[in-house]
Amino acid sequence: MNYILRAVIHEDQWERQLDDIVWVCHEAGIEEVYLKEQCHQILMSPFPMEKHRRMAEIYGKMAERLREERITYSINLATSVGHVDCRLKDKDLLPYGKFTGESLQPADSVYCILDEGWQNYIASVCAVYASTHPAVLMVDDDFRSLNHSAAFGCFCPIHAKAVSEKLGRELDSGQLLAAVTRNSEEGRSVRRAWLEVNFEGQKKAAAGIEQAVHRIDPAIRIGLMNSGEAAHALQGRDMETLLRTFAGANRPLSRPLGGAYSDCLHQDLVAVHQGMALSMAQLSPEVEIISEVENWPHTRFTKSLNMTGLQMELHTLAGADKISLNVFDFMATPYIQEKPMVELIRDRKPELDKAAELRRGKAQDGLGLLWYPGQENLLETPGGRLEELIIKREFDTLFPLIGIPVCFQEREVNLLSGVNALCCSREELIRLLKKGLILDGDAARYVCRRGMGSYIGCDDMGDELNLPSAELLCGEEFHGTFAGNLLPTDWLRLEYKKIRIPLLQYDSACRVLTKFVDKDKNVLGNGITLYENRLGGRVCVIPGYIGTWQFAYRSRSWQMMRIVDWLSKGEFPVLVEDSPNIAPLYYLDRKTGEGLLALVNTGLDKQRVCLRCGPKLCIGEDDMEDVYRLEPLELRMLRTCIK
Repeated sequence: MNYILRAVIHEDQWERQLDDIVWVCHEAGIEEVYLKEQCHQILMSPFPMEKHRRMAEIYGKMAERLREERITYSINLATSVGHVDCRLKDKDLLPYGKFTGESLQPADSVYCILDEGWQNYIASVCAVYASTHPAVLMVDDDFRSLNHSAAFGCFCPIHAKAVSEKLGRELDSGQLLAAVTRNSEEGRSVRRAWLEVNFEGQKKAAAGIEQAVHRIDPAIRIGLMNSGEAAHALQGRDMETLLRTFAGANRPLSRPLGGAYSDCLHQDLVAVHQGMALSMAQLSPEVEIISEVENWPHTRFTKSLNMTGLQMELHTLAGADKISLNVFDFMATPYIQEKPMVELIRDRKPELDKAAELRRGKAQDGLGLLWYPGQENLLETPGGRLEELIIKREFDTLFPLIGIPVCFQEREVNLLSGVNALCCSREELIRLLKKGLILDGDAARYVCRRGMGSYIGCDDMGDELNLPSAELLCGEEFHGTFAGNLLPTDWLRLEYKKIRIPLLQYDSACRVLTKFVDKDKNVLGNGITLYENRLGGRVCVIPGYIGTWQFAYRSRSWQMMRIVDWLSKGEFPVLVEDSPNIAPLYYLDRKTGEGLLALVNTGLDKQRVCLRCGPKLCIGEDDMEDVYRLEPLELRMLRTCIK
């Protein structure tokens, strides 16, 4: 595993910093350096051009020494439109259109990516740095139509004008903001135009950067730091296209999601792997993946060495080609003052090399959590709130937490959520219905709306759960000793968010596993059901919301494992039974049958692990007692094979 050091360069200290960088690279086995022009602990707004010219001159001098030391010289452009707003003096402001978030108050020093003046400025900035001939120019994640402090998008006059031209009617900023959340076809048409405008502007800016850089040096690779799939959807982004626009004729380069800025547990720890894995699943194998291990702020008082090392391992398992290290502060502090971090980087490398070798040639496997492009155009907004435009996928981290390995590609058992049921074609949906399929409440409604309710054993008559309620577990086969237990529906919180729980009408052939009851335990309707359809497939409908309040329980874990096993007809590869907070990550070489099972203790209890292996899976370890007892925050890797 190759390392890349991210280092912020201060104009008045660069010579001392250069010696420091050379020392830490040799000491810790770091092969490459990304130099950054701005300290984000001082400022997060873009600099005037003269600052970039001075930094490029410094970089050119540093590059000579780095090459002599056989350290690859690259650049991370730390700020392009701006990360977080700041009130600056006039001399530090740029003369471009200002980013305008949902408050409709223009930013002071964050700019709109659609502004043609800004697009010319950023192309010129990148050209200045290209003259120093870095191996890579990585553009930071403020290159987007969102802002770190205003998370929903830009509604500035430039955006309003571009959307108006696309629609053929006049909209101002306030009308644009109101329209994108309107729960109607008219509102969704405005939203679609707004998203198209966002992405067209980003592609144009990316093309300008690519042309400016490659006119000077065609060999420079240009990459982009990702923001995660929900944020990409909210910008109308096609990441593969955007990365290729930046790359030009070179191999595309991406830093995916995968952050753990401070110590974290449970779902937050699972998300370190899953956010990255979901983003990678949307890209072609040709895209090179440079993960980022970032500690923010850069201190062991908020993020321990153990957590930093665990994040590096999880990124390796997710499929990182290289790991970039953003673990030292931006204040030019000598690296020797954080010697324990230097030692961690050095000493962890053999373990990462081993993990990378075990992971090579394998794809994440398990329950397929499906993602289809275009969801953002179809989302309903019954509350008229911008938050409803953010795609919610808590199950990405919940299912591993309760013992079910997952992946983000279609497999023999899949989960179809929300408007994904509208985004997939009829042919794709039929194919899914021939396999094992879980549908959440919204997806079940959309399948019924498409006239295919008979394939899932239910019909939607428009009824909804509208009372304080709980979910009753029925029958021992799928619940064991948990039969008769109650679980929360969390109706009281969901109601305020306008998240509905449908009361569906089920076919008599359905097997009812749970019932919704009111506060007096009177039955309100059926909950989770199982159904075998005429295509030979098996279907599970989960009308309740799939979230932590409803699912992070021993009884639910027990239930869901048996549902997944039933859906797979007893062929699901592996499950972790009744082992709280042990998350399985399973990878399979589908040609050879060789596999890797990683078990992560995401909690603070020492935990014994109970595996339920499918009939075809073999575990390669012999000492079961030792292998399956995990310390807090321990990651254990087991070789597997298919019989």
